[in-house]
Amino acid sequence: MEWYEELDFDEDPFSVDPRENHEHLVAMEEVLDEVFYRIQAGSMLVVEGPEGSGKTSVLMAAAKKYGGKKNVVYVDCEKLDKDLNITHVLQDKYGLMGRLFNKKPKDMTVLLDNVHKLSNKNTERIKFYFDQNYIRSIIFTTTDYKKAKFSDSLKDRIGLRVMKTPELSEYDAVEIIRNRIGDIELFNEPLIKKMFEMSNGSPNKLLLIARNAAIEATKKSRTRAQMSDLKIVQEVKNE
Repeated sequence: MEWYEELDFDEDPFSVDPRENHEHLVAMEEVLDEVFYRIQAGSMLVVEGPEGSGKTSVLMAAAKKYGGKKNVVYVDCEKLDKDLNITHVLQDKYGLMGRLFNKKPKDMTVLLDNVHKLSNKNTERIKFYFDQNYIRSIIFTTTDYKKAKFSDSLKDRIGLRVMKTPELSEYDAVEIIRNRIGDIELFNEPLIKKMFEMSNGSPNKLLLIARNAAIEATKKSRTRAQMSDLKIVQEVKNE
């Protein structure tokens, strides 16, 4: 039996996989509203924030909302080599036939995650396809807008449309954990606030700390975590 099953969960409630939990975003309403607006308006937007702040989850939410018409492409630039050809990404919407006949769809929404890993050549291609209406809207995410290899002309098209992910508050941390565990009394509020303190304001770190504390509780055959579980988690983290 998995640890989460011992706590009466069907699956890991603290998963940080953005494909699974983008419906439970906390304190990201303004970012989501701006992303959705820019997609509908046909423009560009950069979402900037540190690792684990929810940027990919925002893109997953956008993909779910607008992906029904098959005109949305998501690309994680961190998992691709620098020679990624954005042309092939667009052509792949038509599969092999798109490659053979150099067919590119029109009015695409492109969601580019970790764009600071993308080459200057590809950012130029992106600008070209945007100008030619192959791409209608683009949402970029990055840890640091200044480190992205954007040409001056692409920066001109982006303009001032750079939005930072919000800093996580103690209240947000409580809401995140409550959303994940529901009515199960695994953590009390002082424990959640301590986990927030340990997380340095990162939603992903908060969830990983919660998972490790929950695992420690189940090792002791308890259904409620205690401060001692957090101390063990913190000691392991500091090793």
